Amino acid sequence: MYIRSNLSSEFPHKKEKPGSYEWWYFDAMSADKKWAIVIIFYEGNPFSPAYIKAQNQTKNPSKHSVDRTAFASSFPAISVSVYNTQKAEYYSFLEYAPNRLTSQNEPFSISLGSNIFERRVLDDKLEYEIILNQILDSSYQLTGRIKFILDTKKLQESADFSSLLKEPERKEFPHAWNLIQPRAGVMGNLVLDGRSDMYNIALNGLGYHDHNVGFEPLKDSFEDWYWGRVHFTDYTLVYYIMNTRDGVKKNAWLFSVEAESAELNIREIELQNDVTNRHGLHTSRKIMMKGPGVECEVFTNQIIDDGPFYQRYFSEATLKTGQTKRTQRGISEYIMPERIYDRKYWWMINMRLRYMSSKTHWVQKSRFLYSKTW
Repeated sequence: MYIRSNLSSEFPHKKEKPGSYEWWYFDAMSADKKWAIVIIFYEGNPFSPAYIKAQNQTKNPSKHSVDRTAFASSFPAISVSVYNTQKAEYYSFLEYAPNRLTSQNEPFSISLGSNIFERRVLDDKLEYEIILNQILDSSYQLTGRIKFILDTKKLQESADFSSLLKEPERKEFPHAWNLIQPRAGVMGNLVLDGRSDMYNIALNGLGYHDHNVGFEPLKDSFEDWYWGRVHFTDYTLVYYIMNTRDGVKKNAWLFSVEAESAELNIREIELQNDVTNRHGLHTSRKIMMKGPGVECEVFTNQIIDDGPFYQRYFSEATLKTGQTKRTQRGISEYIMPERIYDRKYWWMINMRLRYMSSKTHWVQKSRFLYSKTW
């Protein structure tokens, strides 16, 4: 995994190999930790059985196979999850017809259906505005605008996070993770017709944004992958543990909020407390991290999305530096890509994933039944 922090590398890449993917990820949590939202725009939906079938047909063509392009541009999608007091209040996963994702470079924006994000580079701020406009077949609805704002002047006065990554520049790579906004101020308003009630949400808090691209299926390089972020008052923790085909890769960074705060390095990362979910997915519930003058424990006990190949958590993290100890909640994730290709799980995916150019799955027409798939 090539790790970088580069705005010019966030534009959509040319992805010519079947199984390639690209996504733009945003998450935010309100200051009181009551509300959280995760938004992901995809070009080449890696969770799509339709995309996997197209890849398989390309590998094993026959005169009876469906002639469907297996490029990422044929499978654009957006997923949105809204959580209220640690429970899913709204969920959508919409996969659009081929080439429905459009982009422009100045200002940079991505548009998919009635959902848009636009990046603005102002004098001292890097700002993303996301517009959501969704009405589901189940009658759940979500509309509104959210802004992710990074004060670049303050960042320059403290520690430029791109220098902390310490990755040499590469022109060729199978997978890249582009860390754009490890910590951003978030503000916005959402109108939600959710599982339990109607809500007008004034979302104010902290958020995170990154960008990923791969020129081969995730499973070709990764056996599994943990990653997460936690915003403390004075630091933001970002970490990953990747079990790759070439061995275990792991790293963590503490990005300082204030200029006078010292740079802290985390060198030791260990997974503990293994458990198995109802689908047979084996994961660790505790991540221990240590470095000179710093200790951190991340507990991933609060599962908010639990499936056969993916989990999302509200994690509880404790960070100790010197005599100072603080605890905060963040968002963590885990994925085992190989399992996405196991056909026995596709019926579950197809109940959650709405193919916008196809007939609606009967479960997605019911408020009650569709919410059971979350």
